This record gives sequence, C-alpha cells and structure tokens, in this order.
Amino acid sequence: MLLGEVMSIGKLTLEIATDGRPAGTRALEGLTRLATTALTALSARLAADGRLRGAALSRIRGTGPGVSFGRIVADLERDHPVALGGPFENSDAVSGAIWDCRHLLGPAYSSALLKLRFAHGALDLPLHVHERSDRFIIVLEGRGYFHVSDAPADRFTGASVRTVPVRSRDALMFTRGVVHTFSAPDEPLVLLSFHSPFIPLEDSDQYRVPGDPVTPRKILAEATPARVSCDPAWNVLACWPGL
Repeated sequence: MLLGEVMSIGKLTLEIATDGRPAGTRALEGLTRLATTALTALSARLAADGRLRGAALSRIRGTGPGVSFGRIVADLERDHPVALGGPFENSDAVSGAIWDCRHLLGPAYSSALLKLRFAHGALDLPLHVHERSDRFIIVLEGRGYFHVSDAPADRFTGASVRTVPVRSRDALMFTRGVVHTFSAPDEPLVLLSFHSPFIPLEDSDQYRVPGDPVTPRKILAEATPARVSCDPAWNVLACWPGL
C-alpha cells in the first residue's frame, strides 16, 4: 500500500440497535462499533502490507430515503448533552467535550467519543502524536485541513507533511503513532473524534509534540498552489452487461 493509493477495507455500516434504551445511547453504541470495526480493518490491512502505522480518508454516506446521519448525532446530543470546554491540547482555539463509553455503555468499553470545535482561524495546534490510542474521526460541520506526516515521530522534522482539505461528512482514521493535526483557517470546523482506547486528556501519555513545534500556520504559508480534483475512488452505481 503506497501513499495516495485507493484502499478498500470492505463495507462499513452504521447499525443502530432497536431496543428500549434511549436513542442517544444506541447512537453512541452504533458509532462506537462502526469506528472499532473500521480501525480493526485498517490495522489488519496495514499489517498485511507490512506497515506499522497509517491514515486513510473516506466519506460518510446515507443510502435510501429517510436516512439522516445528522439526526443520529442529534439524538446523542439530546440524550447525553455535553458542554464544550477549552483549551484543548493547549490550544485556546480548540474546545472539546467527552462521551465516555465506559460510563454510558458499560465497563466492557474502554473508548470515548469526543466533540471537538476548531474556531475560525485555528492555526496554532502543532502537529502531534497519540502513541497509545487510535482515532476515527467524522467531520460534523464546516471546512478545514487535516495535516499528516508519514514520518515516525522520533524522526519528524516537519519536512514531510501532507495537507488534505476536509469538509462535512468526511471520515478519517489513523493508527496510534501517526503525526497529525487539524486547522480551520476560513470557518469553524467541528469533529466527532473516537479514541480507542480513551486516555484521559490530562494524562501525559495522551498527547505529545515531537521535536520543535510545527504549526498549520507555517505549513499553509509554505503550501503549494491550491487545486480542485476528483477523488480517485468512484462507486459504481449502474453497470450493464455487454451484448
């Protein structure tokens, strides 16, 4: 698997249980299972290719009438309201809130789902690494950038950073050890961030900046000219057999 290659890890579907629990609890469970399945598949694909770590980008899509990802998230926020607070990871431009799965779903869960908001103009959260936790992230609102490097944290110098535009309903996932950050230069960016496992934010093992801080402000100032292109992955919607 090479940088920029289109990767398939099979069909991932958000399944919501239909039992008597609050809709928001069932939404959290469904999101947790989706993220866990995706991260497991990513790790297996990387291992099969002899890779230790990696990151991938896709989209969340609904199929059929009446499907609404936004309504699922609204159920979660209605039944388990949280208040955003900051600073987050030492950035005053980022605020966050936590749904701890251990408390809301039971002791069998070690993960958490966070809601993160990058304010308009958030450019100061440096590239960093989570060495004990994987991530599955869905963009809820807004637009911004995901900055990621394929250099190991102990050899990261800021010289090899890829900047990827992200918008509402984009999905990203990456394994522990991937150097990354987000920025929101033009409008606020709101994320759902699944942590597997959840490391308390105040724990020194949760977050580390490798080497001298490299911020999105510096990366974007040195970026190559912008361009518009089509994603290389296309879903086949109809196909007729030949005569």
